Amino acid sequence: MKSIVRNAMVAGSLSLLLATSANAEIDMRVRGLLDLGVTTGSQSIDRNLTTFGDTNFDPYRLRLFLDAAVADGLDIYVQTLLDENFMGLRADGAYLMWTPWNQRDLHLEAGKIPWPIGTWAPRKYSDKNPLIGEPLMYQHHTSNPWNVIPVDADDLVRRAGLGQSVVQGGDWVGMPVVDDRWWDAGVVAIGSTRPLEFALGVTQGSPGWPEPGHEDTPGQSVLGRLGYAPSPAFRVGVSGSHGPWIPRYFASALPAGGKVTDYMESLAMADLELLGSRGELHAEAFVKDWETVNTGTLRTSGGYLEARVGIGAGAWLAMRGESMRFSDVVTTADPGGRPWDDPRERYELGVGVRATREVRLKLSVQRDVLHRLHEPIEQADVLALSSSIRF
Repeated sequence: MKSIVRNAMVAGSLSLLLATSANAEIDMRVRGLLDLGVTTGSQSIDRNLTTFGDTNFDPYRLRLFLDAAVADGLDIYVQTLLDENFMGLRADGAYLMWTPWNQRDLHLEAGKIPWPIGTWAPRKYSDKNPLIGEPLMYQHHTSNPWNVIPVDADDLVRRAGLGQSVVQGGDWVGMPVVDDRWWDAGVVAIGSTRPLEFALGVTQGSPGWPEPGHEDTPGQSVLGRLGYAPSPAFRVGVSGSHGPWIPRYFASALPAGGKVTDYMESLAMADLELLGSRGELHAEAFVKDWETVNTGTLRTSGGYLEARVGIGAGAWLAMRGESMRFSDVVTTADPGGRPWDDPRERYELGVGVRATREVRLKLSVQRDVLHRLHEPIEQADVLALSSSIRF
């Protein structure tokens, strides 16, 4: 499978070079998206940290997009991002897209590609997101570490509820369900033949821990989505992924005869979308399993419901409610079992307005609720005002 990914990416690069040499006139477009904002509530903002230490609530974030048609049916897409936490541009995405037949909705993507699972991706950008924050399932870091092996369940639950605190460094790096801030290298076929939608491909890493650069995880993840869209107003689908996730250097700590490819990360997702003349409804749910060395299979499940209603004059009201739950493990302190991570909910309510064709203003309040076992519930709020400017 590894050779398939690499050979496809090499072939795509050669095609790009040949097309560029044969046709010096490249249809190229550069565009941008600037987010500016002010917030209150630093603790809640910390709970929104992504893998790279930035958030949707940062004072500024600049995305630059390069779209280029280098030959008939062959396009390249590059996305870069500049923010307060990373001094310089970082390529979030860089991939080729080949469309073999102009009259058919069938495309092959190769490179550092968007995740072909779920339906959040089109709304992740500030000019499409009706609120400011993003769903837990695409951002929150659980306490299940990628870089170390917990000794036992006691060792694991000592970090319960602290997954976000290690995003910016530390010796215990937790994983999200789908890391939407960190796309992976791979190859995927996407398209539709109405009313069906489909996506199927492979990536070097997993949705919980991508490997677009130096590869530490052996093997690849197989992932994709199958959708049903009988009309523009209704859409439903299922997504999934399956593949190894633990790094090669775990090999020396495995049981006798064990291999790193024995431990799988499996994800199942479902999505629903309803669109009306004045509003829209989006929902996603997930179940995810990590097979671990010393703590058995760790499961997390949850989802979100998001609604947006137009109130006239280019303005709208929006809300999102979500939760994340975790399977039980047996510890010394809780022989009857307790969740391996602390359950949580997140709620966000906001209002927005399209000030001009290119400018959107949003005001929202977010509450993050953490249920610590044997301790009081922790709540953290953030009030934010943001602007989204396309150019």
